[in-house]
Amino acid sequence: MKEAAALRRLEAADDVAQDLAPSRVEVSRAMITGETLTPDVHPPLDRETGAQLCTMDFADAALDIPIYDPAVGQTIDGLVQEWGHAAALREVGVEPTRTLLIYGPPGSGKTVTAHYIAARLGLPLVTARIDGLISSFLGTTARNIANLFDFANRYACILLLDEFDALAKLRDDAQEIGEIKRVVNSLLQNLDLRREHGITIAITNHDRLLDPAVWRRFEAQIQIGEPEDDAREQMVARFLMPIEAEPSTVRIFSYCLAGRSGADIERICSAVKRHLALNAESRDGPGLFHALSAVLARSPNQTETPARVLARDPEAFVSLIANDSTIGLKQIEIGEATGYGQSRVSDLKKAKRHTVLTEASHA
Repeated sequence: MKEAAALRRLEAADDVAQDLAPSRVEVSRAMITGETLTPDVHPPLDRETGAQLCTMDFADAALDIPIYDPAVGQTIDGLVQEWGHAAALREVGVEPTRTLLIYGPPGSGKTVTAHYIAARLGLPLVTARIDGLISSFLGTTARNIANLFDFANRYACILLLDEFDALAKLRDDAQEIGEIKRVVNSLLQNLDLRREHGITIAITNHDRLLDPAVWRRFEAQIQIGEPEDDAREQMVARFLMPIEAEPSTVRIFSYCLAGRSGADIERICSAVKRHLALNAESRDGPGLFHALSAVLARSPNQTETPARVLARDPEAFVSLIANDSTIGLKQIEIGEATGYGQSRVSDLKKAKRHTVLTEASHA
């Protein structure tokens, strides 16, 4: 049965996630130098405004294991293993990777990944505050960058440069004055010096804005995009908890939310749970299906995607998935998950009601 196959796939995917469990990795002291950073340490400040240049977060062992597509998950796990086996790498004449650039659309899990890596390595995360670093005073931004790196180099930590494009824009941007060139040059110099002290992670939503010289400073580069099918199903199952949705329901949610970021999927699943709680609806497949339809109906207008079809006409959506072999659900499974019953699903499939809705929307 496909439902059993779907359940086995989810279980297998969960096993993969368990392989990435945030068990602590001992980092070589030759890789990470400096004093122990504690919450009592005061972060550096902008001299003119008094704004903090960074925030400090300390490893959270209870952090949920992020859900990744296989290639991304394997790359991150490989980097963590590098940082725990510096001596073995040096025996073959290579050094562990010390700089990582993570890029992708908003909500894809880039910042969560940085926190996850810090938790795996048991190191505090020093996150640059862009609003504190960038100053209107001539020369102050470059000085703030130098002070931030001096602070991070003094302590055993991971330095996170979030919203990295704000600092590392193209130096030949015609809209910018010479100050941005000084800022980027200062950043590049400090990135080079930092390699002797610890690990640096940079994050950006706008990788095309980065100066080519900046790309060369990062030995590892990871693109995190919208989750693919298996990762999306894992996210739906996780974000619907403590409601234990059936695999067929998880599949329908995933099909409907294709192209969404992990943050979007979490937001929609949370809205579905709120709808169920406030309307005292059942927490079975049909209840979840109708709650999803209600949540999507309140969302801003979308193009003619499966989510939009469900928002406008649940029966048309049932017709759509009954005619789409890629979803991999039998009519009886669709009926159980939506509450329409196998006979009604069969009628809707034959009527191809979704095509009528699509034609009407383009009329």
